[in-house]
Amino acid sequence: MGVDVRVVRRQSRRRVTEVGVVPDGGGAFSELLERVDHPLLNRIDPCGYRELGSVDMSDFVAALDAVGAEGRQFDDLRALAATCAADRSLTMEFLGD
Repeated sequence: MGVDVRVVRRQSRRRVTEVGVVPDGGGAFSELLERVDHPLLNRIDPCGYRELGSVDMSDFVAALDAVGAEGRQFDDLRALAATCAADRSLTMEFLGD
């Protein structure tokens, strides 16, 4: 079980361009979500779907920092958040199993 994260640009309801993705094959992100208690991270359902806009990216990165999320996968999530934050037409999607 994992929560894959992707940044997308929606041209329409049916047309979506994927800009970047960080898969959660090892389950590190989903495990973090179940282990920590943080207002923003609590909104991400490890078994569901959540979307955050580019304006939420600084809060998302601050949440990762606040809970001590470390490692390559979390570095990749921070980089993906920076990409999303730089372009208001992008959103970050959390896709749980």
